[in-house]
Amino acid sequence: MAVSVLAWMAWHARVPSFSTVDIADVVKEKEAQFTALLSKPSVSDADRQAAYLLVQKLGPEIEQAVARIQRECSCTLLVKSAVVAGASSDLTPRLRELLGMQGGTR
Repeated sequence: MAVSVLAWMAWHARVPSFSTVDIADVVKEKEAQFTALLSKPSVSDADRQAAYLLVQKLGPEIEQAVARIQRECSCTLLVKSAVVAGASSDLTPRLRELLGMQGGTR
Protein backbone atom coordinates (compact mmCIF):
# COMPACT_ATOMS: atom_id res chain seq x y z
CA MET A 1 0.00 0.00 0.00
CA ALA A 2 2.77 2.45 0.93
CA VAL A 3 4.52 1.77 -2.36
CA SER A 4 1.38 2.59 -4.35
CA VAL A 5 0.91 5.84 -2.39
CA LEU A 6 4.52 6.83 -3.05
CA ALA A 7 4.16 5.92 -6.72
CA TRP A 8 1.00 8.04 -6.98
CA MET A 9 2.72 10.97 -5.26
CA ALA A 10 5.76 10.71 -7.53
CA TRP A 11 3.58 10.51 -10.64
CA HIS A 12 1.42 13.48 -9.71
CA ALA A 13 4.07 15.64 -8.07
CA ARG A 14 4.70 18.77 -10.07
CA VAL A 15 8.11 20.33 -9.99
CA PRO A 16 7.55 24.03 -9.40
CA SER A 17 8.88 26.27 -12.13
CA PHE A 18 10.25 29.73 -11.53
CA SER A 19 10.53 32.68 -13.87
CA THR A 20 11.72 36.22 -13.32
CA VAL A 21 10.69 39.71 -14.34
CA ASP A 22 12.91 42.76 -14.02
CA ILE A 23 10.36 45.22 -12.69
CA ALA A 24 13.05 47.68 -11.57
CA ASP A 25 14.35 48.02 -15.13
CA VAL A 26 10.83 48.52 -16.51
CA VAL A 27 10.04 51.18 -13.89
CA LYS A 28 13.36 52.91 -14.58
CA GLU A 29 12.51 53.15 -18.27
CA LYS A 30 9.03 54.48 -17.50
CA GLU A 31 10.62 57.08 -15.18
CA ALA A 32 12.84 58.16 -18.07
CA GLN A 33 9.73 58.65 -20.22
CA PHE A 34 8.17 60.72 -17.44
CA THR A 35 11.30 62.84 -17.08
CA ALA A 36 11.55 63.36 -20.84
CA LEU A 37 7.97 64.63 -20.95
CA LEU A 38 8.67 67.18 -18.24
CA SER A 39 12.19 68.17 -19.36
CA LYS A 40 11.22 69.72 -22.67
CA PRO A 41 12.03 73.45 -22.95
CA SER A 42 8.39 74.47 -23.19
CA VAL A 43 6.33 72.01 -21.16
CA SER A 44 2.65 72.41 -21.86
CA ASP A 45 -0.26 71.57 -19.61
CA ALA A 46 -0.98 68.65 -21.95
CA ASP A 47 2.58 67.36 -21.37
CA ARG A 48 2.14 67.64 -17.61
CA GLN A 49 -1.18 65.81 -17.83
CA ALA A 50 0.36 63.05 -19.98
CA ALA A 51 3.21 62.63 -17.49
CA TYR A 52 0.78 62.51 -14.57
CA LEU A 53 -1.34 59.86 -16.31
CA LEU A 54 1.77 57.83 -17.09
CA VAL A 55 2.73 57.73 -13.41
CA GLN A 56 -0.84 57.16 -12.23
CA LYS A 57 -1.41 54.15 -14.51
CA LEU A 58 1.98 52.49 -14.07
CA GLY A 59 1.32 50.54 -10.87
CA PRO A 60 -2.01 49.02 -11.93
CA GLU A 61 -0.69 48.26 -15.43
CA ILE A 62 2.31 46.39 -14.01
CA GLU A 63 0.07 44.45 -11.60
CA GLN A 64 -2.27 43.41 -14.41
CA ALA A 65 0.60 42.46 -16.73
CA VAL A 66 2.36 40.40 -14.05
CA ALA A 67 -0.91 38.60 -13.24
CA ARG A 68 -1.41 37.80 -16.92
CA ILE A 69 2.15 36.51 -17.28
CA GLN A 70 1.66 34.30 -14.23
CA ARG A 71 -1.50 32.82 -15.74
CA GLU A 72 0.25 32.26 -19.07
CA CYS A 73 3.31 30.53 -17.62
CA SER A 74 1.62 28.78 -14.67
CA CYS A 75 4.81 29.43 -12.77
CA THR A 76 6.03 31.30 -9.74
CA LEU A 77 7.25 34.76 -10.71
CA LEU A 78 10.14 36.31 -8.85
CA VAL A 79 11.66 39.75 -9.05
CA LYS A 80 14.87 39.24 -11.03
CA SER A 81 17.08 40.80 -8.36
CA ALA A 82 15.83 38.23 -5.82
CA VAL A 83 17.39 35.29 -7.70
CA VAL A 84 20.91 34.60 -6.50
CA ALA A 85 21.56 31.33 -8.32
CA GLY A 86 19.79 28.71 -10.34
CA ALA A 87 18.02 28.50 -13.64
CA SER A 88 14.93 30.54 -14.36
CA SER A 89 13.47 32.01 -17.51
CA ASP A 90 13.36 35.80 -17.82
CA LEU A 91 9.88 36.97 -18.82
CA THR A 92 10.76 40.68 -18.80
CA PRO A 93 10.38 40.89 -22.60
CA ARG A 94 6.78 39.67 -22.22
CA LEU A 95 6.17 42.27 -19.49
CA ARG A 96 7.53 44.97 -21.79
CA GLU A 97 5.27 43.74 -24.59
CA LEU A 98 2.18 43.83 -22.38
CA LEU A 99 3.06 47.37 -21.28
CA GLY A 100 3.51 48.49 -24.90
CA MET A 101 7.22 49.12 -24.51
CA GLN A 102 9.93 48.59 -27.12
CA GLY A 103 11.98 45.44 -26.71
CA GLY A 104 8.99 43.25 -25.90
CA THR A 105 8.80 39.84 -27.54
CA ARG A 106 6.71 36.78 -27.17
